[in-house]
This record gives sequence, structure tokens and C-alpha cells, in this order.
Amino acid sequence: MCQAIQRYKRSSGCKCHVALVQNPSLSRHVHPIQQFNNSTETYPASTIVIASALHKYNLILQSLHRIARGTLYWPSDTPEITSPPAASSLTRLSDRNRPKVPAREMAPPPEKDKAGDGKAKAKSAKELKKEKRAAAVAARPEGAGGPDGVAGGGRPDLGPQGVSGSGSRPISNLNQAASSSNIPLASSNPNNAAGPSTSAPRRPPPTDSAGHPISNLAAQQNSFFSHLPHQESPDTAHALKTNKLHPIIVRLGVLMSSGQLRGANARTMGMMIAFREVIRDYECPDQAVLWKDLPIYLSPMIAWLETCRPKGVGGGNAIRWLKSEINRLGEQGDRSEAEQKDYLVEAIGLYLRDRIEFADQVIADHAKEKIKPGDTVVTYARSSVVERVLLEAWKDMREDDPEASFKVIIVDSRPLLEGRQLLEALTFAGLPCTYIILPLLSSILPQADLVLLGASALHSDGALYSRAGTAMVAMLAKEHRVPVVACVETYKFGEKVVLDGVATNELGDTKTLLELPNGKKFGKRGKDLPAALTPLHLVYDVTPPALITAVCTEIGFIPPSSVPTVLGKTSGVV
Repeated sequence: MCQAIQRYKRSSGCKCHVALVQNPSLSRHVHPIQQFNNSTETYPASTIVIASALHKYNLILQSLHRIARGTLYWPSDTPEITSPPAASSLTRLSDRNRPKVPAREMAPPPEKDKAGDGKAKAKSAKELKKEKRAAAVAARPEGAGGPDGVAGGGRPDLGPQGVSGSGSRPISNLNQAASSSNIPLASSNPNNAAGPSTSAPRRPPPTDSAGHPISNLAAQQNSFFSHLPHQESPDTAHALKTNKLHPIIVRLGVLMSSGQLRGANARTMGMMIAFREVIRDYECPDQAVLWKDLPIYLSPMIAWLETCRPKGVGGGNAIRWLKSEINRLGEQGDRSEAEQKDYLVEAIGLYLRDRIEFADQVIADHAKEKIKPGDTVVTYARSSVVERVLLEAWKDMREDDPEASFKVIIVDSRPLLEGRQLLEALTFAGLPCTYIILPLLSSILPQADLVLLGASALHSDGALYSRAGTAMVAMLAKEHRVPVVACVETYKFGEKVVLDGVATNELGDTKTLLELPNGKKFGKRGKDLPAALTPLHLVYDVTPPALITAVCTEIGFIPPSSVPTVLGKTSGVV
């Protein structure tokens, strides 16, 4: 640093003395002193004191440049100095331990007007306000805080970005420094300057619908998941009064919201079948074009189904495909309205056949080859694709060898308990099954040979979006070195990247969440749930791609990282 200062002195022709002093009283901020003297004689009054040996080279250069411009002065105890003090009142290095001079004695003498009549110029309102503030600060008891209510009797320590300590430049206005650093300042009113600053009024505690107070934890949970859609009974009466919804669409929304139509494949097939019936009953208005008017006609129906239950990635891809087929009608020349409607009805049937029904059959043919006689297969909850794989594998194995067999372990969890339906279907076919709850999985996995999982979607980063609890099953399987195969159709591939299961998820019904096995509800009879209790039911979770061994699709086994490649090849189809 000294070499840099010497180079600066030689280049600028300045003759000034620079001293690096570590003074505990100056450790909070830099004390730039005064304008340097251009004469050849060196005075202590032209000494620049730079506190803290940790100051960087750029701070010294900036201070020297500003001294050369005459913009740095000796700081006083006042919050702001608008003019430099006289040269005779500058503090020398030898006198820096003497008692501090009050702020008013260091203020510059009053200026005279230009006429030279000796009369002092009248003080402006700004100057009077500053003097009033300085008097209020001086009247405070010792230890009550520094200027402007900042504790410690000095400028606030603003860190590396501020000027106090090791900042880039000094600040003379503490109000600006405090406002830029979100530091609360005391009121400038001299009547209450000596007392403590009044705090802002506290917000009332959060309450539930009945007016009972909610704990902080419950309120945070409610706000943390408040953006997620939740299942509610739709207003069918209002929907039918609008005359914009087909009755079959209203019926489909009721089935989806009540949970009677569950599963990505079932909901997508139900939605496409309903739209097929809507297109059959649709009549194009006069002076309108079908391929332009039909998307407008379907828009309120799609929006209403979204309020009943989110359509998911598979349903969204199916709706985008349907809109693209409608737009394609404008490129196929002149066709009658009946021919265009027949084309769309037939296209929807082909989509359901190729992308769902045939796809499930091909997936079952690929996945059943991984099941050998004597294996133990673990699956979670219920997936229509996994159910088909297990039934096809059992049928083919029994045809080849009537004595061959494999065992299935069905892992389930509350509150949906979807594994019971899978258990009924497999035991009806004669498969030996074991039914357990998710907490017992770690004790069963050491004897497992394969884990088959279904999915609601597979995102472009390879993350598996499936029923809540799937990620735990995959994690434990990887810990016990059991291969995990996810059976997913390609129409469920999504282009988004999902990092967690909180940003995009669904809130399920919590009515059955607190029901005890004996049929009784949680808590005392006739009383509501405690205010501190927040039932939470997330429907889905996200499984990282590192926990998935392979993905079985209708195009074969692929790694999770190949989802973008498949999306690129099937973009014209999806």
C-alpha cells in the first residue's frame, strides 16, 4: 500500500504525509481529515489517518482522489456536516486524545451576505432542523444510543457493502445508511427523542374459520401449502345454469373430484371419451368455422375440469394433442361439418388405443421378462400398468410351467389404501401376495428381487412424479441394492423440471386421515380438532432419477436421462 501511495504522490506532485494508524476508537469507520496543504511544508493537520490494516488498496486510492478534490473532511459527532471546518479548528494527531469538542463549537461560523453589511444570513429551515436534531441527540442520556437512535454511539456497522468498517466510501448521512441497510431509526421528534422508540403494532394472531387462534407452526404449514389445489365438491347447479358445460363434462368432474375415477390413465381416458361425446353433439354456429369455433367452445369445459381435479401431465398432453388435431382441420381443405366431426371422433379413438391401451400391452410384454420363477416382486399402492404386468407374467409363467410361481409384496399407506384393490385383483388370479404397510418395508426388502412402480408423470430431468411414498420405496430399494423399474407410458412424459414435491402437487382429502382403525375419529366426541393440529395430505411426491434403475415404456427400456430424447422424437405425436 505504501508503494502505491508513493507512486500516487510522485504522479500527482502532492506533498502529503500518510500514516497508517490502528486506533481502537477509529475501528468502526474511516476518519478522513481535511483538505491537504499544497505548500511544501508538512503539517500534522494534513495527515490522513486510515484506520484498520485490513483496508484495501482501492479504498486508499479513492480517499486520496477525493482529498484532492476537496470532498473529505474531519467527521464530527453530528449526523451530517455540510461545510468543512476552518483550518485552525482541525484536530492534530498529538491532540487526538483530548476531550471531544461539542458539535456546535465545531460548526462553521455564520456566513455574511454579499453586501458586506456584517449582518448574519438568516438560517434556512433545513439548518434549523439539523440544529434541533443535534440538540435532541446531545440531550440523550449516555448509553441510550448514538446519533439517530443507532446503538453504540456511532455509525451502524453495515458490513462489507456499507461504508462503516471496510466499505468503499464514507457516508455522512446516517439516515441514508440506515435506510439502505433496513436499520430502524428512532423518531426525529425531540419530544420523544430521549425515550425508547415505539415499535410497530403487532399483527393479530391467525385464526381459523371458527375464530379460534392457530399456532405459528400450523399457520406456517397452511401458508406453505396454500398455493396447492385441493379437492372440493364442485358446484354442479351453477355449472349447469351457465349453459356452457355439457352434462357429461359435469358428471366427469364429479367423478374426478370425489375420487371414484382415480389414476392418471383412468382420468385421461374418461376426459377424452367425454370430449368425444361433446364433439359429436356440437353444432357449429352460422357464419363460423368449426376449427376456429370448437376450441373456444371447449375452453370453459377444460377450465371447469381443472377446478375439479388437476388434469396432470398426461391429461395436459392429451388436450394439447386434441387442439392440434382441431387446428389441422384448417389445412385439410374444404370438408363438411359432419366429416370434420367424424375425423376428430376417430382420431380420439386412435389416440386412446395407441397411446394408452396398446402402450400398456407393450409395457407388460417388456416388463414381464424381468420376472423369473421364485422371484419376489415389490410394488407400491396400485398402478393399472403394474397390475397388468403382474397378471401377464403370472399367466405366461403358469402356462409354461404349472408349478412355477413368484411372490408379490404389496406395500400400502394411509389414507387412500389403494393397495387393497390391487390385492383383491391379484389374489383373485391366484398370485401369492403379502400385504404390508409402508413402515414395515425395510424389513421385507432384503428378500426382494425387483421393485415395480407406476407413475403419474416422468419429467424431462428424469424425476418420477407418483403417489406419495414412492420416493421412500425407491430410496430403501437402492439402499438394499434392489433394482427399481418404473412403468410409464410416453404420453406421460413432461417437459418441465421439478425439483421438489411442494411447488406442484395436490392436497388430498383429510377427512379419513385422522380416522382410527376402529372407525372412530381422532379427538373427543363432539369437539373439533385442536387449533394447533393441521392435517396435511400431499397426494404425490418426486423420486430423483438416481433412485431409478430403468424406465419401461412402449419403446423399450430406457434410462431416466433419455426423456428429452424421447420427447424430441414424439413431439409431433404428443
